[in-house]
Amino acid sequence: MATDANYVAGLALSWARTDPLEQWVNAAPRGGNTPLEETVSEYLGSHNPFADGSRVEVLGGLHRDAAAVWVPATIVERTAVDEWTVEFDDGDQAWRDHHELRPYSQAL
Repeated sequence: MATDANYVAGLALSWARTDPLEQWVNAAPRGGNTPLEETVSEYLGSHNPFADGSRVEVLGGLHRDAAAVWVPATIVERTAVDEWTVEFDDGDQAWRDHHELRPYSQAL
């Protein structure tokens, strides 16, 4: 699986290796593999890796700090194919995409 920062990319790659239609698309001759972001977009079109109410970690917290710190939060809802509303423990909310989310870890 991918690194923590690429949690959804890891899920998408696993899905692409096992989904019959995606295997067929990836096997088509076109001069190379499907770009990762395209595979992720296809995956997110039919899967939701962060269910409403689930605990997650958000990269950079509320203000997308450059310090790259993971902050705990809760998924409020999925608002677009690659966008979720998260609520931090202090009640503040923000929108985040798959690059900025990963499942909650007790190690925080």
